Formats: sequence, structure tokens, C-alpha cells
Amino acid sequence: MLKLIDGFMPGLWKWVALGLAVLVLLQQLRVDGLRVEVSRLETSHAKAGQELAQKSQAATEIKAAALLDHSGNTQDNIYEYTQTIQRLEAGRAADAGRIAGLQHSLRAAATQHAQAAGDAAACRNLADQHQRLAELAGRSAGVVGGLVGLVERRDAQVTLLQRQVITERQAVDQLLQK
Repeated sequence: MLKLIDGFMPGLWKWVALGLAVLVLLQQLRVDGLRVEVSRLETSHAKAGQELAQKSQAATEIKAAALLDHSGNTQDNIYEYTQTIQRLEAGRAADAGRIAGLQHSLRAAATQHAQAAGDAAACRNLADQHQRLAELAGRSAGVVGGLVGLVERRDAQVTLLQRQVITERQAVDQLLQK
């Protein structure tokens, strides 16, 4: 029996070795197939990541353009407001000069009227009334000039704020549309 086993063993080892070689070959084919599949997945993920990056960059560029438009419009509004205020201040200074001239003319006229009156009591009464009237007119002109300047300044501020609201709305609309 030992001889039978000894005779059978050298052939068995060859078949066992051959079977193991086949199993190793099959395992290697399976591993190579998995490597190919992993490589395909990596390629797919890389393409998806690249597409996402391109979309993100495009969205960023659109938002940047909207913000540039917004800041340009804001700067234009502020410049126009500044110019308007400077024009109003120049007008106000000219008005102040005219008011001062008017006050001086009224005082001079009051003095002339007082001197022209013959009756001392009537002259005094007329001069006092004229003086009060001149003072009232002078103060009134100053108040009116101040109020006109204030209203013009508020109008300029309202105009700026209206333009800025329009600019802000445009910027928000641009950002929401993208």
C-alpha cells in the first residue's frame, strides 16, 4: 500500500501544483479586473470634480461682475450727490451775499426815510416802523434762504438714496438670477 501511495504521490503533487497555479492565475485575473474598475471610478470622479470646479468658477465670475457693476453704480451715485451738494453750497453762498446786500439796502432806505420825514414825532414813528420792517425783512430773508438751502440739500439726499436703492436692487437681482 505504501508503494501505491508512493507511486501516486509524485503525480499528485504535480496536479496540486497545477491546481494552485490555476487558482493563482484566476485570482490574478480577478485582481486585475478590480484594478481596471477602480481606475474607471477614479477617472469618473476626476471628471465630475472638474465639471463642478468649472461651474463654481463660472458662478464666481458672474457674482464678481455683478458686484463690480454695483460698486461702479454706487460710486457714480456718490459722485453725483457730492457735485449736487457743492452746487447747492455755491448757490447758498451767493444767496447769503444777496441777502446781506438786501439787508444793507433796507437799512439805508430806512435811514433815508427817517431823515426825509419833517415831523420829528412822525419821523421817529415812521423810522421805527421802517426799522422794524427792515429788521423783519432781513431776518425773514435769512430764514427763507436757510430753509431753501435745507430743502435743496434734502432733495439731493433723497435723490441719492433713490438711486442707491435702484442700484442695490439691480445688484440683488443680478446675484439672484445667477
